[in-house]
Amino acid sequence: MRIVVSAYACEPGKGSEPGAGWALAHMIATFADVHVITRSNNRSAIGSARPNPRIGFSYVEGPAWARRLKRGQRGIRLYHSLWQRAALEEARRLHEDRSFDAVWHLTIANAWLGSTAGRLGIPFIFGPVGGGVTPSWKLARGLGPRALAFELVRHLNRALWSAFNPLARSAWRSADLILVQNEETLEWLPPYARAKAEVFQNAVMEAAPPPSTRRPDLEPVACFAGRLVAWKGPALAVRAIAETTDWRLVMLGEGPEEARLRGLAERLGVADRVEIRGRVPHSELFRVFSDEADVFLFPSLHDDSPLAVAEAVACGLPVVCLDVGGPPVIAGDRAVAVDPNASDEVVVDRLVSALEEARRMGRLDEGRAELSMESRARGLRTAVAPVLGLKDV
Repeated sequence: MRIVVSAYACEPGKGSEPGAGWALAHMIATFADVHVITRSNNRSAIGSARPNPRIGFSYVEGPAWARRLKRGQRGIRLYHSLWQRAALEEARRLHEDRSFDAVWHLTIANAWLGSTAGRLGIPFIFGPVGGGVTPSWKLARGLGPRALAFELVRHLNRALWSAFNPLARSAWRSADLILVQNEETLEWLPPYARAKAEVFQNAVMEAAPPPSTRRPDLEPVACFAGRLVAWKGPALAVRAIAETTDWRLVMLGEGPEEARLRGLAERLGVADRVEIRGRVPHSELFRVFSDEADVFLFPSLHDDSPLAVAEAVACGLPVVCLDVGGPPVIAGDRAVAVDPNASDEVVVDRLVSALEEARRMGRLDEGRAELSMESRARGLRTAVAPVLGLKDV
């Protein structure tokens, strides 16, 4: 079987979208020959990584004038839409030469940004995509006016793009299968799209982390890992630690909230129990998870499929999170999920109780096998087998 893949973001050794595009392409390569169409700025990293020989790559870019408008994440939605037109032309050219059996849109993994891939006229798989998770508005209000404004703009932006973006409607209608990262995105889709959708979270571990050397008799340590932005919930994590007497918090990540978080820890009298270490390489992340932490504390308001949760579970950590979006899906029975539909004061109290429950659960290693590349590839094959006509193995 030959499959052509649209993966705007696809880069080895990265988290989030680039890492997901890379890992999913390799998962598909366990049951098909794959050709990935991606951006040219990924060429160097891909060439250095020696990808699976069953995967080929083409590199395309959108128009030059659009590239000048894009600055980091600014303008990315417009540029991605224009890039997809170039990707479709490349897919058509390749299809004439190689006759693919299916086309698959992997990244950007957002349901309301849509895809041109379905216009190739062969079986089309869309996803795994997210974008349907909505935060608890009570909790969002408690994060301050700036964070609330961000959430309102995000909510309006999503509504406008889903209503007026022809690529979204086209993708939903033309897809033979829509893979979604969580139940919220499944319910957010229109009924005709929901009928052909299936939940499949895209977090996967390419390599097993080291075994833990953590002693259970030490003072309890929670770890937060992620960008330090308000909607990830780092302030909720600090406030929860402040309500305990013996827990410490190690925060791995950087972002615009760092100064505010340090000030919050000072005001709450826990500056000596909250350590912000900044961004660290994956090797150090795994070391902290394995050797220092007892619980992964990640009260994000609307994450679709955060890789950090998978990495924590793979290291044996229980996960304290809000009962929304991808974290409880990824963590499964390793999650202590807190109802977010309350004021921030109530949610903080619930997080404190969840920390103690997670501490009693202790460290387990079952998550390693469940999130391995081999296991997730089998699950992906099962999910797409009816559409692609794959036989059981």
